[in-house]
Amino acid sequence: MADVHGFCDERFRPLEDAFRANLDSGLDKGASLAVKLHGEPVVDLWGGTRDYEITLPWEADTVVRVFSTSKVMVMIMILMLVDRGHLDLDEPIATYWPEFAKHGKGTITTRQVLIHQSGLPGYGRSVTFEELGDRRRSSAIIEDAELWFDPGTASCYHAQTFGDLLAGVIERTSGFPFEEFHEREIAVPLAADFHFGLPVEQAGRVSALWPAKGQLVPISPMAERVIAEFLTQSELIDPDLLPTAVASLGGITNARALAHIGSIIAMNGEVDGRRYLSSAIIAEAGTEQSHADDLAVGWVRYGLGFGLHTEDYPAPTPTTMHWGGYGGSFITMDPASGVSCGFAQSQLLLDGGPFADRRRVEFWRLLGEITATL
Repeated sequence: MADVHGFCDERFRPLEDAFRANLDSGLDKGASLAVKLHGEPVVDLWGGTRDYEITLPWEADTVVRVFSTSKVMVMIMILMLVDRGHLDLDEPIATYWPEFAKHGKGTITTRQVLIHQSGLPGYGRSVTFEELGDRRRSSAIIEDAELWFDPGTASCYHAQTFGDLLAGVIERTSGFPFEEFHEREIAVPLAADFHFGLPVEQAGRVSALWPAKGQLVPISPMAERVIAEFLTQSELIDPDLLPTAVASLGGITNARALAHIGSIIAMNGEVDGRRYLSSAIIAEAGTEQSHADDLAVGWVRYGLGFGLHTEDYPAPTPTTMHWGGYGGSFITMDPASGVSCGFAQSQLLLDGGPFADRRRVEFWRLLGEITATL
C-alpha cells in the first residue's frame, strides 16, 4: 500500500481513498491533491515517488509542471486588469499592442482569445520551448502569425498561443512581464508555491514526469494541425527547461498551491482579508460566453477562459469553473459552495480525449457528491 501523507477531513475521505487507489495501482507514480472549503484547508495529500529510480519520496513541498492548468493563472491576471480598468475585453488587442495588428489581426479582442475564437490557434510553424520562454521572440512570432480563420467564426482550442497572446496583453496593460505580475499580484500575496520558471537551485524538489500513457486522438484536421505545432514530449518533460517561463503550459506547482489560488474564485474574490477580484467580474467569468463544437477538442462550454459544466463534460457542480493540463492536472473553483480543488501529478495519462482522464473524472464525481452534502 502506498504511503500517503498529509491530512483529510472525514467528510472528504472518498477523495483520499481514490487518491491512494491510484498510487496503489500504479496509475500514478507520485501526486498531490488538495481541497479548500471557504478558504480553509480540508484536504492536503501527497504520496508516491518523484524520481525515475523510485528512491525519492514525493514530499510536502514537491512541485511539478502542470501544463495547461497554468492557463488559469493567466485568466485570473486578465480579470484583475479588467477589474482595475486597465483592459477592456472587447477592445481590439491592437489598441494595447499595435504591432499585433499585422496580417489582418487588428480586430481580435481579448474576449475572443479567452473563448478560443481569435482565429489564431497556432503560429503557422513549429516552435520550441526556448522560443516560447523568450518573451521578445514569442511576441514577434505572434505578431508575424497569420489567421487560420476569421475571428469569431469558430472555436479552436489555443493550446499554446493562448498564453502568448494574453501574456502580451498583460505586459502591455500592467507594465510588468507576465511572470512578474503573477508573482506580485497572486503568488507572493497568497504565499502560493506556483512558479512560471523555477530557479535551478530548486530543481531538487521538482518531480520528474513520466511519459504519457495512452494516446490523444485528434478529432479533426484542424486539431492535427494544432498538434503538429505542439512541443515534443521530450521538451515538455525536460528538467533542464525548468527556469523557462511559458504562460500557456509552463507553470510549476503542487495541489496545495492550486487549491489556494483557486480560492480567489471560490471565495468570490477575497482571501484572508485581501480582495483580489470583484464579485462582479467573477460572476461574469462564470457566465457562458461560448458553447461550441470546438475544432480541436470537441464540444466545450466557456466562461471567461474557464471551462463550465456541461452534460457531456460534467464539472463537480453546475457552478464550478475549471481547467486542466496535459496529462491530468486540474483546478476547480466553485463560488456557490466555496470549494476549490487542485491536483498535480507526475504520470501523464492520455485516455483518448482531452477531457477523458479517468482520475479527473472520478475525483470530480466524488467532489460533486461530497459538495452536495456540505
